[in-house]
Amino acid sequence: MDLGDKIVEMNDLDQEDLRLWYVVQTKPGNENRVQDNLHRQEIENFLPRWAAYVYRQGIMVHRIKPLFPNYLFAKFHPGLHYYKVKWTRGVNRILGNGSGPIPISGQVISTIKEKVGENNLIRLEDEWKEGDVIQVISGPFKDLMGIFQKKMSSQGRVRILLSLIGIDVPVQISKWQIRRVA
Repeated sequence: MDLGDKIVEMNDLDQEDLRLWYVVQTKPGNENRVQDNLHRQEIENFLPRWAAYVYRQGIMVHRIKPLFPNYLFAKFHPGLHYYKVKWTRGVNRILGNGSGPIPISGQVISTIKEKVGENNLIRLEDEWKEGDVIQVISGPFKDLMGIFQKKMSSQGRVRILLSLIGIDVPVQISKWQIRRVA
């Protein structure tokens, strides 16, 4: 090993240490395109996703959506890769101030990655406790108020009590169809 090889190795180490996480804003709906393009350029990136259920034409449809629509995280050396990332197809801009991009803490990325579960999807914690006042946001009971009773299954079924004509009626629906009222 000669001196030239040692300098190259030290430069690789220095570049590795200077790589930081940045927030990349994508054009609407281009998160996957940007992620693929950055991956092809060997730039580490992270696009957190979550499983959502939407009610379409009377049917509950499963969708995988970005946790932060139109944003993803990229880890790169600003001096070497800034323009490479900035001009990647589908990128709108790299968040920062007028003098350049502003890095975010690696701890933020670590915290989000800790929440990644099966299928590389973010596990969002159930936010309801027994007795919480909820509102149905989709389906045949839309806009009705009720009380959260309990979680029924790991697939997302919950039991709520709806007050219909003065009587509390237990109803099982998908947790994606309700939201907590302030």
